[in-house]
Amino acid sequence: MAQKPQTCAEINLGNLLENLKAIQDHVAPSRVIPVIKADAYGHGAIPVAKAITNNGFDLLAVAQFKEAMALRDSGIANPILIFGRLLPHELPEAVAAGFRISLFCTEDIDWIEKSTLGQPAVVHVNLETGMGRVGVIAENNPDFFSRLTASKACVWEGMYSHFSTSDEKDKEYAHQQLNRFNTFLARVQTWSKKPAIIHMANSGGLLDIPESRFDAVRTGIVMYGHYPSTETSHPIALKQVMTFKTYVSHLRSLPEGHPVSYGRRWVAGKPTRIAVIPVGYADGLPRTMTNQGEVLINGTRFPMVGTITMDQTMIHVGDASVHGGDEVVLWGDSSAGSLQLLALAERINTIPYELTCGVSSRVTRVYIGPHSS
Repeated sequence: MAQKPQTCAEINLGNLLENLKAIQDHVAPSRVIPVIKADAYGHGAIPVAKAITNNGFDLLAVAQFKEAMALRDSGIANPILIFGRLLPHELPEAVAAGFRISLFCTEDIDWIEKSTLGQPAVVHVNLETGMGRVGVIAENNPDFFSRLTASKACVWEGMYSHFSTSDEKDKEYAHQQLNRFNTFLARVQTWSKKPAIIHMANSGGLLDIPESRFDAVRTGIVMYGHYPSTETSHPIALKQVMTFKTYVSHLRSLPEGHPVSYGRRWVAGKPTRIAVIPVGYADGLPRTMTNQGEVLINGTRFPMVGTITMDQTMIHVGDASVHGGDEVVLWGDSSAGSLQLLALAERINTIPYELTCGVSSRVTRVYIGPHSS
């Protein structure tokens, strides 16, 4: 058994910063807004934020008020844009902390104006252009922009929208959204009060729709080393930031015809060996990976077999030279080779975002590279 084997998600902060520099070079002169919502897509929001802010990136973005507060409480003093809607009881603390607040309708302005605030709220308007999720629907809120421009309680810093299909090969609908956004921006430019920061491009947009970059781009999955899909172009040499790895905890020999795991979804076709690894769906391996996934052991790929269980997964290693304690790479990079997360995600009909976000809290994060202490 190798010395001190462990299950961990190794986070390479050096790769993260290299990705960000490559993205910044690709989109210049637009600025980059790193998105660190959902615990930095499973990579650890506080260590990631500290590495980013120590290397010149100013404005950060998260989804929820509590995510922004966790960063503030950790000592991150940078401006933070919150994509999600804030409720009235959250506004005083959010404004005092200097968070950038997203507005979706006139009611949001009402809440801000009725709150007891020691300073104006810095706001970004999310304009609905076809995502159908959140954002100001201008025709349904005819008084919104007149209210906003007249409000002394709001400082209008930014305006943005969000693509729904920028990661697809067919960009027709994405361009329809962009055209709607540009049409409204033309109106805004005639007003005496207008935002200083315009942003629309997400990962797919910054890669393939340069007209959507405006003043800033919001970089999510690409800064963590993954293209959003196989249908985007791949103009940036990305490095995977997370390597999810574990070890062989047990080896067992099975006779021909012996089933493996719940439901007998895999049966040995001949006498063979199975390696057991101490991770399962409670750690972040989706059950849909059953008989679909593969791992890397000593530079060789081996298939996952049998139903993935809560705490353990079985690997078919046959007569290969595999021993207890050997390192097992579930995705990411190692000295012996690499498993690309996007390829795995495509195989099980999901996206890299879901897999990195799904790595659970019982998997230790180990940070390497700049500011990893």
